[in-house]
Amino acid sequence: MAGLAALVALALLPFLAITGHPSSAVAQERPRTILDMLFGNGLQQQRRRPYRIDNRNSVSDDPRPATRQAPSRSQRKSRSSAPAPRASAPRPAQPAVTEKAEDAKTVLVVGDFLAASLANGLKDAYADRRMVNVKAASNGSSGLVRQDHYDWPAKLGPLIEENEPAVVVMMIGSNDRQPIYGENGTMSLRSPEWNAEYERRVGEIADIAAKHQVPLVWVGAPSFKFDRMSEDMVYFNDLYRQAAQRVSGEYVDVWEGFVDENDDFIYSGPSVDGQTVQLRNSDGITMTDAGNDKLAFFARKAVDRFVATDTPAESFNDQAGIVLPPLASAATAVRSPPVSLADPALDGGDALLGGGTTHIGLSLEPSPRDKLVLNGRGTGHVDGRADDFAWNDKSSAVGPGERPVAYQGSLDLKKIRQDQGIKPPPEMPTILDAIMDDWSQSNAEAQGGQ
Repeated sequence: MAGLAALVALALLPFLAITGHPSSAVAQERPRTILDMLFGNGLQQQRRRPYRIDNRNSVSDDPRPATRQAPSRSQRKSRSSAPAPRASAPRPAQPAVTEKAEDAKTVLVVGDFLAASLANGLKDAYADRRMVNVKAASNGSSGLVRQDHYDWPAKLGPLIEENEPAVVVMMIGSNDRQPIYGENGTMSLRSPEWNAEYERRVGEIADIAAKHQVPLVWVGAPSFKFDRMSEDMVYFNDLYRQAAQRVSGEYVDVWEGFVDENDDFIYSGPSVDGQTVQLRNSDGITMTDAGNDKLAFFARKAVDRFVATDTPAESFNDQAGIVLPPLASAATAVRSPPVSLADPALDGGDALLGGGTTHIGLSLEPSPRDKLVLNGRGTGHVDGRADDFAWNDKSSAVGPGERPVAYQGSLDLKKIRQDQGIKPPPEMPTILDAIMDDWSQSNAEAQGGQ
């Protein structure tokens, strides 16, 4: 009996410890009991694991929103019909990070947990660019609604003054599907009062960038697993587009990159390399590493407008003012260089031919036009080929000569002339001779018939 009493006392010790310390911290991190030792406590930890709120101006370790809403009937249906998540494809080796120059242009990425994903993708995209430095100042649980948690209108100005960016990239809105609490009461989501206040706050962000004379690139929100959440993002994106364009900024639409042909949410899709990979995590909200890269792929073209700088040519003997001219230009090119599939400029150029700031230096090689007009030669330099524009009456193709024009074809004319020769066709008779021959032949047939 004494042994049984001791065993019961040991089992009740954790419960007595909890009763003696009723604080919330102890309630969340209670000691393990015998039941936990036997059956594990993974379920209890999963139930009481809170979302992490990061108040620092850096990329959050756990970039999930601070609040969770109970899914509606359509959301539960979408959740039940969603395919089982699969492991994401192995990510390729990270590019070597190039040491940034002291005068490198800064790309300041601000916003919520998706902005943190975008910043990670842009850091990889510009890892080999010495003159571009990406800085993240995101807050995973922030938004434009809960300014009591993180006030972006108050924080954005000092961040711009501190980092002096060449461009500000904003991505926000995923945590804004909640009421706005104001002095006049609570404004429910998407009510007329809520819409007016939220539009004012979006415009305030754009005005801050314009006041500091910094270009603004506003990246829209992607689709999400839950239908009602995606519907709200469509409305938000329209406000973001109007605010960015009002201050002559750039709006980046990423929606098409994360939906299928029916405009439905997808977990997996084409990566920037064209391979099918998992873009979203199993929660249907956050991004995988491949999703980060795809966000950066869409945003990079707009960002390049403000940070793209041509690397100057190496100076001769390190003397200023003496620069070697390029040995080739677009006018002398006879073939196109290979283009990466991950190049965001594949959808077309931004300037007309001859426009822009691209510097075309002197060339030591004549262009194909000069070869044709001045020298009478084409680019092929192959006798008999279609692009050989040198003057030639083609008579040497069938006449005597050392280099027949059709020498490169499938018919070797030299061999034909040596073996059997080429006989010219018989001479055509005149009209009078043809009439006389026909009359003679008719008379002969008539006499033979008699």
